[in-house]
Amino acid sequence: MQAYLIFLGIRSALVLRNSWFLHRFGRFWEMLASDSTPPISIVIPAYNEAQGIVDSIRSMSIVRYPRFEIVVADDGSTDETLDRMIEAFDLEIVQIPYRPDIATAPIKAIYRGHSPVDITVVQKENGGRADALNAGVNAARYPYVLCTDADVILDADCLLASMRKVVEDRVRTVAVGGNIRPLNGSRVELGHLVEASVPKSMIPRMQSLEYVRTFLASRPAWSSLEALPLVSGAFGIWKRSAMVEVGGFTPGHFGEDMDLTMKLHRYHLEKGIPYRISYDPSAVIWTEVPETARVLRRQRIRWHRGLMSVVSDFRALTFKRRYGKLGIVTWPGMVLFEYLAPIVEFVGWIVIPTAFLLGALNTASLLALLALAFGIGLLNSLLALMLDEAFGYFNSPRDTSRLLVIALIENLGLRQMTVAWRIRAIFGGKSTMTWGNMERRGVGSLAD
Repeated sequence: MQAYLIFLGIRSALVLRNSWFLHRFGRFWEMLASDSTPPISIVIPAYNEAQGIVDSIRSMSIVRYPRFEIVVADDGSTDETLDRMIEAFDLEIVQIPYRPDIATAPIKAIYRGHSPVDITVVQKENGGRADALNAGVNAARYPYVLCTDADVILDADCLLASMRKVVEDRVRTVAVGGNIRPLNGSRVELGHLVEASVPKSMIPRMQSLEYVRTFLASRPAWSSLEALPLVSGAFGIWKRSAMVEVGGFTPGHFGEDMDLTMKLHRYHLEKGIPYRISYDPSAVIWTEVPETARVLRRQRIRWHRGLMSVVSDFRALTFKRRYGKLGIVTWPGMVLFEYLAPIVEFVGWIVIPTAFLLGALNTASLLALLALAFGIGLLNSLLALMLDEAFGYFNSPRDTSRLLVIALIENLGLRQMTVAWRIRAIFGGKSTMTWGNMERRGVGSLAD
C-alpha cells in the first residue's frame, strides 16, 4: 500500500509543479473585476452549531469573490443556532420561491437578513447532514454551490482559486475539490485566520500530517487522470444542475461526499456526456479536527462505514472498461488500498509475530520487514511534507519540527490505532452505525 501511495505522491509532485506556477503567475485576479465570473452559493448545514456558527459565517462573508451568497440550512437544531444567526445578521421570515428540486424533510421557514451579509437561512425539520445540504441546494440562487461545514474557515482566495477551474471549462466542469487543513492550534479572530500553526497536541498533530498526505500527495494525481474518486464534503464546489440530475446527496449516507462524486462519474460516463471533476490545491479551507482519541475514533469509524457503503454501491464499476480510468485504475485502487488494506495489515499483525514465534521467520527477516514497512511509510510522509512547501502555511522551524516528529513516531502506535478503528467499522455491527457527537469547541477557541 505504501508503494502505491508513493506512486501517487510522485505523480502529484509533477502536477503540483504546474499548479504552483499557475497559482503564482496566472491572471486569476481578473476574475474579481469580470462581469462574466460565475456567481456561487455557499451552502452550510447546521445542527446545534451555536458555538461557532456566527464566526464561520463572518469568515465566509469576507472571502474575495465578486458575487456570492450564503445559504444556511438549520437542520432542526435544539440549541441557540438559529437565534444567534437571527441576532447577528438581523434575520426575519420572508416569503420567497423555494424550488424543491431534491426531496428533503419539510421546510418550516426561510429567513433573509438586513445586514451587509447576503444570507438566507432555511429552517427545516431534522433529516441529517445530507438532507440539510440538499435543502440548501434547493434554496441556492446561483448555478454553482460550495457545500461546506459550519466548523470551517475559508481562506480569503479559496473561491477564486477553485472557481478558476470552472472558468477554464464551464461546459464540462461539474465539481471542484479543495485543500483542507486542520485549524486546531491556529489563532482566529473575528472569524478570520490570523496565524496558522501546527497543533502541540498529539492527536490533532497526527491529523495535520494525514491531511497533508491525503490532499497534496494523492488527489492532484487522481485529478490529472480525470478520475478523482472524492470531492470532500468539507469543501466541494458542485454544478447545481448536475447535482439535481443525480438526486443530490444521499440522506443517511456516512460517505455522502464520495457517494455524490461517484454518482456524477457514473451518470456522465453511462450517458456519454463529457465532464470534468477537478481538484485545486491552492483552494484552502481550515477545519476543526477531533482533539481526543475518543472523538477521532467515532469519526474514523464513520468514515470507513461510509467507504464500505460506497464500495458496495459502486462495485459494478470495478475493472469495467466503459468507465475508463475510473473503473480500471481508480476504483480498484480504492477497493484494494483503502477498503481492504486495513484487513491485510491487521492480519499481518497476527501472522508475522506468529511466524516468528513458530520459527518460520528468523530475527533478521523480521527486522528487515519492520524496517521496510517503517521506511516506506516515513518516505511517503516526507514526500508529502516536501510537496506541502509549495502550498504551505507552516513555515516556522517549530512547525516543521512538530510535523517531522509525528512522521517519525506515527508508525509506532498511532497508525495501528486508526487501523484498529477501521477494523471495528467493518466488524462492529449496529454500534458503529451512528454519527456520534464530534464535541466541537468552536473555531474561535482552538489555539493551544
